Amino acid sequence: MTISRTILLGFLAMIAVGTILLMLPISTSSGTWNDPIVALFTATSAVCVTGHIVVDTGTYFSTWGQIFILTLIQIGGLGYMSATTFLFLVLGRRFGLRDKVALQQALDRTGMQGSSEVIRSIIATTLIFEITGIFLLLPVFAPDYGLDRGLWLAIFHSISAWNNAGFSLFKDSFIGYQSSLLLNLVIPGLIIFGGIGYEVIFELYLSLHDRLLGRKRASCPIPQFQSCN
Repeated sequence: MTISRTILLGFLAMIAVGTILLMLPISTSSGTWNDPIVALFTATSAVCVTGHIVVDTGTYFSTWGQIFILTLIQIGGLGYMSATTFLFLVLGRRFGLRDKVALQQALDRTGMQGSSEVIRSIIATTLIFEITGIFLLLPVFAPDYGLDRGLWLAIFHSISAWNNAGFSLFKDSFIGYQSSLLLNLVIPGLIIFGGIGYEVIFELYLSLHDRLLGRKRASCPIPQFQSCN
């Protein structure tokens, strides 16, 4: 089987697992088995971070269902290979040649060296922005919903925004918070930085860092992703 087919099957497997999880009674607010079509559509939308929904996420799905959706969003946003590689790193598994080639193709890199360092950097960047978003959104939601519910709303919408998923737990999305300056700065900020991706963020960071230190930078700011000429 080719590497491309392996990655494709990985995404299909995630959608299949997500569909089964969202069909379970614990995933719905009613406590009954979910419609397979609704579960499949929602799981596919979450993994592919499209934001399309056929039911109201905040009322139709239980807390467990929302957790499953958020997990699918996070995996879809990171990419199947990035998420799988990070899991292997956590478990301490060694990478074979096939794994390295698959990761090279998924990250569109020219070489196979330093793949684990790149994945760690991507995960670290993701966590930094998402956790920052959570702390900034908590003061927005906590006064209206209390600390526990407010924290969950902050977590869900921070991760959803960073991954450009388009999912919301509110029926009217954020229309009710159109006058909140903080929310209207944080959510677009997460969407923009999550959309431009790790490479651009890393380039901006290095550029700003060197400007502050008054240093000139080489023409290859991200050696992990390309070869310097």
